[in-house]
Amino acid sequence: MAAAIDSPARHDPAPRETCLSAWWSVGRFGLSVFLLSAALTSLALLIDAVIAVPWSGLSWWKIARRCVSVAAALSLWLCIRRVEGRSFGSYGLSLQGAGKRHLLFGVLLGLGTLGVMLGIGLASGVCHIEPTPDRVRLWGTILGFVPAAAIVSVLEELVFRGMLLQHLLACSTPLAVLVSSALYALVHLKAPAVTFETCRELGGLFLLGAVLSVSYLRTRQLALAIGLHAVLAYGARVNKLLIEFVEPSRSWLVGTSRLVDGLMSWGVLLGMGALLLWWTRPRRAVKGIR
Repeated sequence: MAAAIDSPARHDPAPRETCLSAWWSVGRFGLSVFLLSAALTSLALLIDAVIAVPWSGLSWWKIARRCVSVAAALSLWLCIRRVEGRSFGSYGLSLQGAGKRHLLFGVLLGLGTLGVMLGIGLASGVCHIEPTPDRVRLWGTILGFVPAAAIVSVLEELVFRGMLLQHLLACSTPLAVLVSSALYALVHLKAPAVTFETCRELGGLFLLGAVLSVSYLRTRQLALAIGLHAVLAYGARVNKLLIEFVEPSRSWLVGTSRLVDGLMSWGVLLGMGALLLWWTRPRRAVKGIR
């Protein structure tokens, strides 16, 4: 008997693209995000100063972060569809072929990662299960953040493992992974101050970005990264309402509710990457003995 060859269809995200044109594509996208987010933030702050709106009470920084997300989505459409004249599917956003299987594996891998991290936290005594008494907020987040996590994961994967990683592959693979993962880490950093805690968080976010980059490089699709990203984003949001961390002195070892800022968390992320590499390994046809 012969084993089936599991080799996902590959595509060239930027045919005949040079390193210089790749940086131009990335810079054009970044400029579009900057200009649109600045305009949207200014408009939102102006409206907020004139009339009462749902986002009243938010700091300008939180308003700006939300406007950046909207600007990124608009910029993706403008750069990919209007300027490049390509489809989102050409960037690997598709469930055709092995896409559904990749998506399912990403979801299961994310659930397994969350389970291992929670198990380590409970066993070490760093955290315990303590649901918030605000049940409306708890169930609203548990149920309501599912579609939000899915939308965020699709948008961010198109930005970091789509627009950034795939264009910069024209320069070199290590450079593409380094730049896209570093920007992914910086964008997701919560505290602007440079401390030991933020350095740990940056390291974990960079490691996660690198794992997500490898998932694209091995499958040439975004489905696996989207599934994994969505589950981890969901876990990072919901765990704050379910889990209480009681041993901050050991956060350097196990981490916090951010999930990626402890040495053991880094180990779990590395293990997740190793499992991803094993699952996406090429399966060659081998002759068997009948």
